[in-house]
Amino acid sequence: MKRVKPRRKNLRISNPIGFSLFIAGCLLALGVIAVIITLAVGYGEDAVRYVQEQIQGTVEVINEQPTFSIEPSKEPEVSGTPAETPKVGTPAPSDTPTPEPIGNLEDTPEPTPDVNAPLYSVTVGINPMRDAGNKSKEMIEECAFNLEFSQRLAKYLEDQGATVIITRDSNEVSMSAKKRGMIIAAAQCDIALEIVCNHTGSGGGCYVRYGSNKSYAAELAAAYQEATGIPFQSNHKSGIYQKTEDTIKYSKCPCVRLVLCNWSSSSQREIVEDEVVQQKIFKAIASVLSAQVKK
Repeated sequence: MKRVKPRRKNLRISNPIGFSLFIAGCLLALGVIAVIITLAVGYGEDAVRYVQEQIQGTVEVINEQPTFSIEPSKEPEVSGTPAETPKVGTPAPSDTPTPEPIGNLEDTPEPTPDVNAPLYSVTVGINPMRDAGNKSKEMIEECAFNLEFSQRLAKYLEDQGATVIITRDSNEVSMSAKKRGMIIAAAQCDIALEIVCNHTGSGGGCYVRYGSNKSYAAELAAAYQEATGIPFQSNHKSGIYQKTEDTIKYSKCPCVRLVLCNWSSSSQREIVEDEVVQQKIFKAIASVLSAQVKK
């Protein structure tokens, strides 16, 4: 049997032109694919870059927006008294502004003193006697009464045109008779008087003590007794008694001591504490002072 020997087949190109065209087509196809891939990759990067830029711009815009905080609403505060609802028929308020007061009340000048007043331009000194040095109950009560009486008298005399100087304005002070006289002298008083009550047994009453001004003492004693009806003290039946003491001595002006009553007598105390009687006393004293300063 004849042995068949296998033979290798070799590629043979029978049409070189067709093969060349085939190879060119393949290369062209590969080129087109390469271009498409390149374009796709390029546009993809641009697209990613574009998206990133838009995202970044959006973030910056958001960061630049103002921040708003929402607080819970509060009820409006109402100050002052709430306005009342006007009643039916009440006229509407006028739009006309209220006129402002003219000038300052503090600048209001003091009233012009009456030059025809009985004691115009007269300076009167009053010394309410007793002070904190008196310890007994009766003396303490009298001390307070003397001051109260003197202050009321001062007000009356001021209404008559006088300027009044009182040596004390408290019941807690303690000062000598000499110092009281010096206070009156320092004020350059034209005339002065002391106010006091006695503490005696039976026979006590009113009288006026003086230093050298006898006529002043006599006129005051007579006017005072007429106003009150209180009898003169039994040992001073004329109603006056001469004795110089420091207040009278250092006052440097006509000065006397008016003893209102016997403080130990309840009936006499009731008389001098009566406000109606006090007005009569004040009038009598003012009349005597006015007559004395004109001499």
